[in-house]
Amino acid sequence: MRAAARRWFGAEPAVHLALAPCGGAVSWQSEREPGLFVWRRGAGVRRLPLGRAEVVDHTWWPAGGAVLAVLSGRHPRVVVHDEATGRTAEVTPEGAGEVHVVDRDQPRRGSLLLAGATPDGGRAWHLLSARTGPARPVPVPEGVSRLFSDPDDRPCAATARDADGALVVYAAQARAAGRADQADVRAAGPDGWHEVWRSPPPGALVTHPIDVTADGHGLYLSAPCRGGFLGVRLLDLRGGTVRTVLDDGGHDLDVVLDPVTRLPQLALVSAGARLEHRALDPELAADLAALTARHPGELQLAGLTRDNATWLVRLDDGRTPPRDLVWERRTGAVDPVPAGPPNRRAKSLLRLVGSRPATAGVAPTTTVTIPARDGLPLDGYLVTPSGPAARPYPTVLLVHGGPWSRDTWGLSPEAQWLAACGYASLRVNFRGSEGYGTRFLDLGRADWGGGMQDDLEDAVRWAVAEGHADPGRVAVMGQSYGGYAALMAATARPKAFALAVAVCAPTDLVAFLRHVRGSAHHERAHFLHRVGDPDRDADLLRERSPLTHAARCHTPVLLAHGRDDPLVPWTHATTMAAALAGHGHPHHCLVLSGEGHGITRPANRIRLAHVVSRQLAYHLAERRT
Repeated sequence: MRAAARRWFGAEPAVHLALAPCGGAVSWQSEREPGLFVWRRGAGVRRLPLGRAEVVDHTWWPAGGAVLAVLSGRHPRVVVHDEATGRTAEVTPEGAGEVHVVDRDQPRRGSLLLAGATPDGGRAWHLLSARTGPARPVPVPEGVSRLFSDPDDRPCAATARDADGALVVYAAQARAAGRADQADVRAAGPDGWHEVWRSPPPGALVTHPIDVTADGHGLYLSAPCRGGFLGVRLLDLRGGTVRTVLDDGGHDLDVVLDPVTRLPQLALVSAGARLEHRALDPELAADLAALTARHPGELQLAGLTRDNATWLVRLDDGRTPPRDLVWERRTGAVDPVPAGPPNRRAKSLLRLVGSRPATAGVAPTTTVTIPARDGLPLDGYLVTPSGPAARPYPTVLLVHGGPWSRDTWGLSPEAQWLAACGYASLRVNFRGSEGYGTRFLDLGRADWGGGMQDDLEDAVRWAVAEGHADPGRVAVMGQSYGGYAALMAATARPKAFALAVAVCAPTDLVAFLRHVRGSAHHERAHFLHRVGDPDRDADLLRERSPLTHAARCHTPVLLAHGRDDPLVPWTHATTMAAALAGHGHPHHCLVLSGEGHGITRPANRIRLAHVVSRQLAYHLAERRT
């Protein structure tokens, strides 16, 4: 189990891969050692001379062979390193903290847009127009969370969310020309910006900006269309009108835009359990067919060049670790990315594809359909151990967070780790998950601990009935909402599990929502709209809180939490642990320093895996009578 934990939760050799504008190089950060690494065809992998500081974000300069990197420290630094000259210039925006790049995929010609936190918790925007700086502040309306520029690098659109969850779109004054005399175009924030469109909840909660059109006069939105399924709509920044550009009518979809024409060129369709790619022009369709014929797998696009000729893609075939490839569309040539830092002791690292050894197989993922008790079909993903183990298996139900997120078919480190340790795992997209239209999503509204919990129990019953899971040896595990669901299963619901593992879980929904209501969290409106109001709905929320039912706990519990969690304070875990201890119920509580809402540091990931593995080994051990 220790080897499996190190393999699946240890430091990754490459994260945050980025494609150079020329298409001939790929950069990445590494969890294994600080620095920024670049691979070029024919030149191998090299570390850029940026010192020993940790790189927390980076991107390529739009016009050529320079890299912008954000370096960690008490005061974050932003530097631009020119590979041709070997020179590094500091371009840190004055007074900005926690700087990050916000426009990697926008068709910029010669500048970069940066966002940084301000001392009062707001956001400051800066435009970097030269490699040597300085960064120029960009005045925007208050509360703006996204900023978009036209191909000439002029800010033209901005979006924000009101306290009630409404999505507000602002246009630069020149874009709104001709409408300033109308009542629904109002001056907002600094001079030069006007509000052109506002969408109220609940529709606004699932509406997101994609990017601007080639002329900067329109903004593409991912928004509800026919049948409540997500499609693509286009907002005219001059007139405030919206029209549907692309929708399916039966599935949620997203798009990849052509970097030159800014027209949709590839539709990403959530077709049930799998993601489908539909090319919107015949040439791209032929190119993709040729690529996947030679390199089968589900495709994820990580980057593309401005001329659309070179793509950085990840392909996951479900049988081997995902492969990162640089694909030349015109010639069909494919170069595997040897993602990993150079290592004098183990040059085989340079033959890595993605982040795992290409020769190391993975347990296959099977898509399944699970009928809920009310007849609603639920998509799920089953991973079973290979080797001598025989059905039915000791099984772990993995519950995703959000809950307005979803599980996908791609490789799951948790599922692979469990399979390597001899456990089957089951993931299910219960009601309230995204990817199935707004009607399915809204089935989870104000339903924490209710029908959503029924779906999880129905998934276990299905796995037992199908002969996959041993009914006496099933555990439930999750993070955030998934941890909440695990605790509800251990306390307020009939006993169905031998162990519950809850990571960063809210245990008192009234206290949690009061905390969220007073915060500036980007999903604040989601929680208040989809879970409940801590005052108006206090009685229901208390009834649906694991802490309320601690005295009735019938299942051993493992609690883990990050001490710096900004969304769910770590006291949720310790308060729950104290309540369980007061009633004599078996539990273990682990609070990890330096972690936020999620356990992200490799050492802590491995530590938590070791603790979980011991609990699983004890509580899911086969006990013969």
